[in-house]
Amino acid sequence: MRPWPALVLVGLCFLVLPSPPTPPASPSLRSLLPYPEAKREALVALHLGNKASLQLLLGEKAARAYDRLMRLELVNQRAGKRSAFADPESALRAARRWIQALGQARRGLPANLEGLPAAPHHVLPHAQEIRAAAFALRLPPGVLAAIVDNEQHGGDKALGLSRGVREVADGMALTLGEAPFSRTLGLAQMSWEDALRQEERLRLFGAWNPLRPFPRTEAEARRALEDPYLNLLFTASRLRGYFNALLGLSKEDTRPLEDPWLFYLGPAWHNHPLRAQNLETWEDSFHGFFKGLLYQVILEGHWQVQGHRLIPLKVFGAGSLEARPSPTPELYP
Repeated sequence: MRPWPALVLVGLCFLVLPSPPTPPASPSLRSLLPYPEAKREALVALHLGNKASLQLLLGEKAARAYDRLMRLELVNQRAGKRSAFADPESALRAARRWIQALGQARRGLPANLEGLPAAPHHVLPHAQEIRAAAFALRLPPGVLAAIVDNEQHGGDKALGLSRGVREVADGMALTLGEAPFSRTLGLAQMSWEDALRQEERLRLFGAWNPLRPFPRTEAEARRALEDPYLNLLFTASRLRGYFNALLGLSKEDTRPLEDPWLFYLGPAWHNHPLRAQNLETWEDSFHGFFKGLLYQVILEGHWQVQGHRLIPLKVFGAGSLEARPSPTPELYP
């Protein structure tokens, strides 16, 4: 039997599968730690401990994504680019705190979030909508949950144009018969302009109720975005378009996406696309990664917030992120 048909088939498979972006070579960790030898080695041990803990909790791919994020943060610090922390030790210790909370949640214990920039009281009441919207666009629900947490945590701050300030300004504008001030609305702070662009993708994924008219005007888009589920659905659709483009997938590709690096890319790009494109790190992108991992576990059970703690009411048994093989190529080797 001639082998040519099989070889042609293999060749076609390589043509069909997209090639993921290739990251630049990572510098050695020690070269990124500007400390005396004893302290440098202690921080290397801390990093390796963080990585090993994540591998035990969520699998090798999650551990590798953490390693990439940490090296990215340290490279940005060294290069004077935007970074989440001023020094490596602060970044490594913050990561340790997140991993400790993640370990507690993974074991079904109360998870202590004290000192971490998290707003689970905004996220957990909408767990069902987050899961449904993420499922509709074949995304990990932790990505959407991290975006909601970032946006709502930022909105709670009494600085600049926070959510509260925007809501007051919008209320005054409506009272005066003027156009609302803010361009973004709702749980994920989704813009009404972007919402109007999601029809084709939502219909392609079968995610839009065909009996429901799609918004056509700013006013209709604003009303839709006040609905928590629709806000998340539009957000997930916009995010899916970005991920498909990044992976080199066609617009029509609806396969599930599961790579843990999405937990960095999603919150980063939603919060600031240009910074994400430049692989910068800042509070929302750095902490967003860990929030995504944590909520990926939390959303598989029922939890409540008590102060700075997440209390398990019922845990369904969150497994490794590698519990089933991913049908997509990895974002990064």
